[in-house]
Amino acid sequence: TEVLQRADSLKTALLNAVSHDLRTPLASIIASASSLRQGDVEWTDAERETFATDIEEQATRLSRIVTNLLDLSRMESGQLRPDRGWYDLSALVDDVVGRLRPLGSSHALHISVPDDLPPVPLDYIEIDEVLSNLVENAFRHTPAGTRIEIEARVEHREVAIEVSDDGPGIPAEALPHVFDPFVRLSVARDGKGGIGLGLAVARGLVEAHGGHIAAQRRSGGGTTFRFTLPLEAPVAAAR
Repeated sequence: TEVLQRADSLKTALLNAVSHDLRTPLASIIASASSLRQGDVEWTDAERETFATDIEEQATRLSRIVTNLLDLSRMESGQLRPDRGWYDLSALVDDVVGRLRPLGSSHALHISVPDDLPPVPLDYIEIDEVLSNLVENAFRHTPAGTRIEIEARVEHREVAIEVSDDGPGIPAEALPHVFDPFVRLSVARDGKGGIGLGLAVARGLVEAHGGHIAAQRRSGGGTTFRFTLPLEAPVAAAR
């Protein structure tokens, strides 16, 4: 009975989330595309660029939602198997930051990754998704001008990665639920809240790697998300 109740509550939450979080960007894409196809209107280059940018942003948002939903489905069915290889964590951080830099243009970003950090056995796509979710959340849910920090270091036989901000922080009573699926802790600065899956997916991907992820309030205000990855893990021979 408990399992059935859990499945029913997840189904209800999923339907509620999909009804809003998929329809909203779709409506925006359709509106922008329809405007561009209006032959009786002479749009300026700036207006066309605005429509095209909106289509691209909303399509990217849809892609992230679908990816998170698929990852959650793989986790629930136990089919999540990281395809590990030896990777330079600094390069991965650079990829994520470069892709998300336009979103964080109003923030002060500080990155600290030691030059002598050893290669890490990880699934590049999956850990890219973990870090992207954490960094994007920091950009979206903290005021402009605040500081975002990304740090990595070796601790014993693990590498620890932290994403910290000095924003308003997460209420203490909400901390135990930050990694629950379909839980939204706040509304983003741009009013575009997520589906509430990013952190749940991040936890599943990190734990599939044999690591651990946690969130904690900072004494001076803000939040730190910290996850670890083991430095000793099996890597496919083909890698």
